[in-house]
Amino acid sequence: MTEHASARHVSALRSALTTEAGRTGASLRAAVSARAAGGPAIAEPYDALARQIGEASYAVTDAQVEAVRQVTGSDKAAFEVVMAACVGAGLSRWDAAVRAIEEATDAAD
Repeated sequence: MTEHASARHVSALRSALTTEAGRTGASLRAAVSARAAGGPAIAEPYDALARQIGEASYAVTDAQVEAVRQVTGSDKAAFEVVMAACVGAGLSRWDAAVRAIEEATDAAD
């Protein structure tokens, strides 16, 4: 993979998501992130929220967020879950963009 100027920032973001301490466990954040990126199903209510964020974040409902808040027990923990899904969805798109750029560069050579 070609090194991009932002690659180290992306790597740091991925690492922080799965290793840094938080209100929620790193394994939950990693699973939510992966699900939002199209990964395997996870336990509800995390699955519905992560999938929705990954597919069409504009359609997330208050009920989906509230269900996660109820299970996690706090707004801060629910926020971590939402952010993990957002990061997973965003990095999935980042990875796709990097692949497209590399393929276009290879095709031009």
